[in-house]
Amino acid sequence: MTALVTGATGFIGRRLMRRLARDGAGSVICLVKAPANRLEADALAAFRAQGLRLIEGDLLRSPVAAEPPPEVDVVFHLAANIDTDAAERDLRVNHEGVSRLLDWLRPRSPNLRMLYASSVAVHDRDRHPDGPIREDSPFVPRTAYGRTKLEGEAIIRERSSRDGFSWTILRLPTVYGPGQKADGLFDRMMAMARTGALLGRIDWPGRSSIIHVDDAAEVMIELAARRETAGEIYCVASDESLTVGEIARCVGEAVGRPVRPLRIPAPVLALARRAVWSRTLRVSLPRSAQLPFWRLSLIVSDGFWFDTAKLRRVYRKPIRNLREGLRDTIE
Repeated sequence: MTALVTGATGFIGRRLMRRLARDGAGSVICLVKAPANRLEADALAAFRAQGLRLIEGDLLRSPVAAEPPPEVDVVFHLAANIDTDAAERDLRVNHEGVSRLLDWLRPRSPNLRMLYASSVAVHDRDRHPDGPIREDSPFVPRTAYGRTKLEGEAIIRERSSRDGFSWTILRLPTVYGPGQKADGLFDRMMAMARTGALLGRIDWPGRSSIIHVDDAAEVMIELAARRETAGEIYCVASDESLTVGEIARCVGEAVGRPVRPLRIPAPVLALARRAVWSRTLRVSLPRSAQLPFWRLSLIVSDGFWFDTAKLRRVYRKPIRNLREGLRDTIE
């Protein structure tokens, strides 16, 4: 399999590249832009040292690259702005970038497989959850990030019939592991566990799906190569159904600072759940309060919690549990 990777210097991209490059430098090509931080700069330098083919490009430019697209079997499209705090104008790469990438790839589109990394945020929730999210669950994205990723999915599905490529869409939850997003969920939990912060001790009852970055990369590679996964969407996560409080306790154990949980009194929890799922209250909040209110809904209820039954029918390899995944994350 010869692959083109966008977002190769990003968190998931770096780990995906490690796996793909095992097949040889000639098997993988990267569409890259100027690095935004030290981790991306180091990754780019490593790719050059390995002799990988790098194509300079920008998904917000037309065409995205000066040179023509390479002949490849699969495109792993990971490039995105994943900042849930960002305004919609700053998230254009998530949908406009998809269109421009497909425009550039059009001469190579027939028989091409597009593997698109989407997000649980395309589903979200607008009422108290009554179970896990499945591939056919309603779309009620409450962030600009979720809306732009959903639009990216729609563009891929619409363009595939016209341009002749096939696609597989993976909706990802929180991804953790070495090099994870600075100030992301796991970084914050580690910091709170180390300092004994009160917020990190609350036994938040909402279930939230997670997956280790190396497992996410392995799933991508296998599903991109399988015929039966063409034209399919998969919710990707580990086999655990952990609450946010349980995740915090696992993190505390991993960093050597066990967390003593503080349970939320039942009347307080019931009041919090009524508040976060009140549409009247939600629409009356000032813009500055909407994101914190949204985040609260994800931890007092089963917010970003996936049903992975469909994935596990086609992907049967072991997936790390959290304790296993935290070992190399902490190291």
